[in-house]
Amino acid sequence: MPVMSEVELKIADWSERLQQSPLARATVANLEGRAEEIWKRTFDLLRKESPEYRNAVDDDFTAESKSHCGELLATIVAIGEGRVTGSDPFAFVRKHAEWRARHQVPLVASLHAYRLAHKTYWNVSREQLALHRRQKAALQALATLSEFWMELFEAVGAMLEEAHGDEEARIVAQSTGVHAAVIEELLSGTDPASAEGRQLLALCGIRPCRMMTVALIRPHSAENKQVDTEVSGRSLVRLLQQSLTSSLFGKLVGRRNGEVVVIANSDMDTAARLSKHLSRSGLGKRAGAGGFVGLGLDKMAVDRLPEAMVEARIALDLTSGSRAMVRFSEIDLTEVLAHRADRAIIRLIPDWIRESHAAGRDLDLMNTIRTFADCSLNVKETAARLRVHTNTVYFRLNKIKERTRVDPRTFAGASLLITALRLLDGQAASSNSA
Repeated sequence: MPVMSEVELKIADWSERLQQSPLARATVANLEGRAEEIWKRTFDLLRKESPEYRNAVDDDFTAESKSHCGELLATIVAIGEGRVTGSDPFAFVRKHAEWRARHQVPLVASLHAYRLAHKTYWNVSREQLALHRRQKAALQALATLSEFWMELFEAVGAMLEEAHGDEEARIVAQSTGVHAAVIEELLSGTDPASAEGRQLLALCGIRPCRMMTVALIRPHSAENKQVDTEVSGRSLVRLLQQSLTSSLFGKLVGRRNGEVVVIANSDMDTAARLSKHLSRSGLGKRAGAGGFVGLGLDKMAVDRLPEAMVEARIALDLTSGSRAMVRFSEIDLTEVLAHRADRAIIRLIPDWIRESHAAGRDLDLMNTIRTFADCSLNVKETAARLRVHTNTVYFRLNKIKERTRVDPRTFAGASLLITALRLLDGQAASSNSA
């Protein structure tokens, strides 16, 4: 006699228990032909409670969902009648899971759908038995059905989760090369050339006429080891794939040159929305929380994505331990110039400022330059902020003019001096990080 599989043993046990409760068995039998009603009740709950489903619904999705509901009900009725045959009676569950994985329906949403289907079957059973004349028999049947529904949906949920994971792994393995190629094409400003690439864009929700942006994330590695960077990069990709839900963004996430790149689009203000979403996910709050993040500006066309990439790179280069996320739109122009200045540009700075900055001398004069610029060249306000007399401010400004031959009381002079200090600050920060 052949050995029964675990699934066959479960089905045999369910059938036997239902056979022992004629009223429970009759309740299950009365469900036949009610697939449309059960589907509608469950689907209405889904659209109310699950945004993933609400944004994924189309004709194909609806047809697949109805078909699965009908197959599940037919199997349930067959279990009640003790006529389930075959070594793999739940093959349709795996087929359903594979379809959902290929159409990027989140696993959590599919499992939630089963929980709501369980709720629907329980409510339908209770409604039927509430009409029965013999209350004690109805309660006994309800207890039998309660256990049956719980065990059934726990079993099919486990099957779905396993099959969904297997299919996702297969898809990832198959599409890794296509995925990397599409990211490179987009970042070079061209649409995918292959049919597989165009299909991937559609599956990822990257559609024309939507605001696009690029984000670059440099994983944080406590000991700066290559293995740590690799592990951090893979973890970040998984986090972003899960947290950037399809109801909010179309997105492509991948690893590139030791960093994580995100190409995202949405209906409007993509960079701002992405920044907020990344912050909620724990990224960019501090240096050790996942990584440093740079975001470019919004673009309306693929051929502008190279610009967004350059912008994200500049923003990423300006991140620091106290400022782990930078949006290009928030960068001050002089900050970029200071950060990107080379050694030749530094030599244009007046000798006194360069030497004093390096030696940490004349800090009161340096602080006066910064405060005077912050106060829009207002001597009285500068004196109040520095808590000194206005004559002291005048004395210091004259001293600065004497030493640099630049008049800080003019707009041109103040601009030159404050830019010089920012250049030196940027150079010092780069030296310290190196």
